[in-house]
Amino acid sequence: MNYEPQKFFIGLMDFFSILLPGALLTYLLMDKMGPVVLGYDRYQELTEAKGVAAFLVASYLVGHLVFLLSSWLDLPYDWLRHRSSNKQIIRLAHRGTLSPWFVRALCWIVFKQEQDLAVNCAGKIKEQALKPLQAQNAVNTFQWSKALLAQEHPDGLATVQRFEADSKFFRCFTVVLLLLLAEWPWQHRWPVEGVSVVLLMLPLALWRYMEQRYKATNQAYWSVITLTAKDGKVALDKTDHTVASPSHAGGVVYRMRGGQAEYLLVEAKDDPNQWVLPKGHIEVGEDPRITAAREVHEETGVWARIHEECGCVSLPVSRNGGECLFYLMEKTGCGLREDNFREHRWFSLREAVKQASYLETRELLRVAEQRVARLVSRQSHRSSPSRCLYRSRRILRLIVKGSGPRGGVPK
Repeated sequence: MNYEPQKFFIGLMDFFSILLPGALLTYLLMDKMGPVVLGYDRYQELTEAKGVAAFLVASYLVGHLVFLLSSWLDLPYDWLRHRSSNKQIIRLAHRGTLSPWFVRALCWIVFKQEQDLAVNCAGKIKEQALKPLQAQNAVNTFQWSKALLAQEHPDGLATVQRFEADSKFFRCFTVVLLLLLAEWPWQHRWPVEGVSVVLLMLPLALWRYMEQRYKATNQAYWSVITLTAKDGKVALDKTDHTVASPSHAGGVVYRMRGGQAEYLLVEAKDDPNQWVLPKGHIEVGEDPRITAAREVHEETGVWARIHEECGCVSLPVSRNGGECLFYLMEKTGCGLREDNFREHRWFSLREAVKQASYLETRELLRVAEQRVARLVSRQSHRSSPSRCLYRSRRILRLIVKGSGPRGGVPK
């Protein structure tokens, strides 16, 4: 008989995600709920073999109900997944807002500095494989990766399913803890100190679920990428997507201090004695706006939102030439300090122009100062008391006009 690891892990997933949580909850609540469901006399008759059979059936049924309830925990996972570092950069590049610090801290705890490189690469492989069938959107990248591994690499699928089994167990275990907390006021035998234990285990179980699910998805993507590179199962599109200009993107980042703008400069990568604007190379197929937001964060740890284009300058020949497109960006927050951040400082316009090592940088700073002044003037005009009073009066006139003889429901 041939050993099939995928079938073994399917059974293991059922055990961890259904039977084990169901047995745990049944054991803790059977003396309380058993007499209610079966009646006191019938419950007392469940001894020896009958008791074991009833316990197994109840564990299976309760486990499925817990599994059904736990599926709702995928919603907060997806919500948090869409607020990882890479997603924050995309939002800031399109004038979005930065998530609160505690949300970013949670994302860092679970996903670290995830850049979605694996899922993006696996997604391209999937699109190329399903393009002849026009079925690129028929299945998501994770499910397609599992299906491919089931056909081409069962051992790789077994590793993914092991992570999935762990994640689904802790997802169900989180629901078990929530149900225990909800049922606690009706329990008289459990010590009060147990509440603190459950409250401590609850966030840890949720954390473990998210971590293991994240590992399961990434393991699937890594396996597909490795399989494709090794055996050439899918031929990627070889079209050259590079463009002549621009080749780099960066940001003229400012912050307001005491009514005056301060600008961010970083030490040059090759010469610490030179001060330049943060910038970097545009990856193939990448939006320059995303490149600018990403490079600013990677080099300095500063989260900055893009306002508008600031100018395009030519790079020195020593840096392989090309052009760099700069955006006017406003600081919205800071990340954790890391060793790979380059030395950076904030300067007033006069100090920044004095410290800047290149003429193009000085010109960009002067252009940015003019545009920042225009933005600040526009924002102050929108928030001025007279402006707010004007808007209130206008809204009031519209309400009165709508309630007049010509208003109301048309006949």
